[in-house]
Amino acid sequence: MTSGAPTPLRRRAVLLAAAAASLGGCAGAAPPPGPPLVNPFDAAALRARKGRPSRGGAACAAASPPAADLVVPNFYTDPPVYSRVDPARLAARDAAVAPVNALARTVTQAADAWAASRPADGRLAACAAAALDAAARARSMLGRVDSQGGFERKWAWCGLALAHLKLAQAPEYDQATQARVRAYLAEGFAALRGPYDRPPSGAPSSQMNNHMTWAGLAAMAMGLAADDRTAWDWGLSRMDRTLAQVDVDGFLPQEVLRGSKAWHYHIFTMGPLAMGAFLARANGADFADARDGAFWRVARLTLGAYSDPARFVARTGRAQDVWGERPSVGWLEILAGEFGVAEALVHLQGRRPQRDPWLGGDLTFWFARDA
Repeated sequence: MTSGAPTPLRRRAVLLAAAAASLGGCAGAAPPPGPPLVNPFDAAALRARKGRPSRGGAACAAASPPAADLVVPNFYTDPPVYSRVDPARLAARDAAVAPVNALARTVTQAADAWAASRPADGRLAACAAAALDAAARARSMLGRVDSQGGFERKWAWCGLALAHLKLAQAPEYDQATQARVRAYLAEGFAALRGPYDRPPSGAPSSQMNNHMTWAGLAAMAMGLAADDRTAWDWGLSRMDRTLAQVDVDGFLPQEVLRGSKAWHYHIFTMGPLAMGAFLARANGADFADARDGAFWRVARLTLGAYSDPARFVARTGRAQDVWGERPSVGWLEILAGEFGVAEALVHLQGRRPQRDPWLGGDLTFWFARDA
């Protein structure tokens, strides 16, 4: 079920390695450093195009930094499939991660509101920067963390790192504060990668499924934030591993194992894949360039199921259900706006703006070209 063709990332790695070898000149010579990483979020340019006056009295509520420890109940009742949710356990999980989610919402909302304000409202940037700084000083989520806590913090760190990139141009986000946040995110990457460097276990395996893909996006964003090639390359390698699993029909075998939630978890994986493709494109590693490649096979399959999930039903033998009343569509803003997939727009009608703190905030504002 796994595609045997080399992915664009693998081809790029081979070419870079060959170039480094030819330039080394002699045995043992270190390869030349890569070009500086590029932050693709340009708040000033977007403000000029889509900005609007800040609402009078715009303010940002302070967000208390989450604690260092993060111990969170698991809310599924049917391991190893993990498709049935226990409402009481889910409520306990929600309570445990409330401070983490509040931080991600505060920072991403304030960063987006600052980027959208014309003229730029520095109070919003200052609020987002203060919340990031407080988390860095408190070393939030860097203490004792269980398995579910590890999942939760990688999603939060993903959103915080993306918000940091959006804020990078803000005068209110001074260099000393940015340095503390970069150091915090670098420490976060060191903590994040451990579980995903271990050999896969179980089926489905969090070392190979959507969790790995989200860890890859978090590492890419952290790498951009800290100008850390190790984090960036590690994150790209997780995208490569995800895409290497896509079968000829576009399915992710690890997510097919989720039965009735197979389509839901394909959607959940497409969020970090699409955002990762956006970050990678700006840095010369476009893994969505080949229209017959793995990225597009899984993207087209997942997109098509919004109109008819029959292929997922046939593959799993189960009717498909999703979180909430309707399937998530946030990743479609990236697919339509960044990659020109016009057919994605029909599923966004009546559902804008699309906001996802784990993907950095307001996807409609940053990516939609028709709104």
